[in-house]
Amino acid sequence: MKHPRVSVVVPIYNVEPYLKKCVESLLSQTLEDIEILLVDDGSPDRCGEIADEYAAREPQVKAFHQKNAGLGPARNTGIEHATGEYVGFVDSDDWVDSQMFERLYSAAAKCDADIVVGGHRDVVEGHVRVAKPHPLAGVTLHGSDEIMPVRNRLFGHAEDDNTVEAFPMRVWTAIYRNDFLRMTRLRFEEILSEDTIFNLPAYKTAKTITFTGDTNYCYRMDNQSSIMRTFSPTKLKRYEAFLDKLWQLAQEESWQHDECLQRVKRTAIDYCRLYAGMIAGSGVSRREKIIYLRQLGLSRLITEYCAGYPVNVLPSQQRLFHEALVAGHYEIALALLEVRRVLKKKVWK
Repeated sequence: MKHPRVSVVVPIYNVEPYLKKCVESLLSQTLEDIEILLVDDGSPDRCGEIADEYAAREPQVKAFHQKNAGLGPARNTGIEHATGEYVGFVDSDDWVDSQMFERLYSAAAKCDADIVVGGHRDVVEGHVRVAKPHPLAGVTLHGSDEIMPVRNRLFGHAEDDNTVEAFPMRVWTAIYRNDFLRMTRLRFEEILSEDTIFNLPAYKTAKTITFTGDTNYCYRMDNQSSIMRTFSPTKLKRYEAFLDKLWQLAQEESWQHDECLQRVKRTAIDYCRLYAGMIAGSGVSRREKIIYLRQLGLSRLITEYCAGYPVNVLPSQQRLFHEALVAGHYEIALALLEVRRVLKKKVWK
């Protein structure tokens, strides 16, 4: 029996307005022999029914249903049922250009790669805000001597790295050789930023990784809810759990151990600023914002993971905010966040 060239796993939860656009973009792929695995993660809307409708009329579509377990477990269900030579992932509120998987597969075949990674486009209300090619577009890495220095960037920025964007770690711009996933037993964890935790062992065990210049993945940045963009007081614990895992993986490194740990510290600083920004942009009262900033200032993100980092290497605005937060000057920290939000809005107008 001939296996599909690529199996595309689509985890589904509460995305009824967006699901059909996502699935239609996969059905229009120019790559022949594609398999589409729709995993209904206990969605409370009609997503499960829509998945079943597609599976009933499209032979390349398969639908699976499970109790709500989260994004990582839903992707794992897809991996377990994937029969393709390679496996890719598409979030169900996004969509892809028709040539995406043909181009990724062609690059994989050309280089005999375990992993192929492309770029993406940020899309707001149907308009492309910015195209983001992968910073290593056109590069192919062979063996641990070439891969490991790049893998280190998944732990976070280096001290002398002044780039604003984090090194791309999302799995939805990539495909992974299925035999490679089976051999390594790579699976997603139910943790914040599960893509990073997945890619760290994936990059470590891969023999060849190639990066393309394509930006065929369309990342929807409309006002739908996102765990990475909306404020919740419980998210602080999830950030701490993610840093716990990232620190553990860095501790286990024998290759440039100290550099990996320092990069994790920088990630902790970046996540503090991300969480604080969500607090500032939330609808809670100013008094509550100060309370949540105080909780952040006393959290393990600050007291453990940021401790000892040379903040003088940070950009001036970031350094001022971090110093205010560490010193307990929460009113000043909030004011700096509010100024940043105003300036950012002006830039995007």
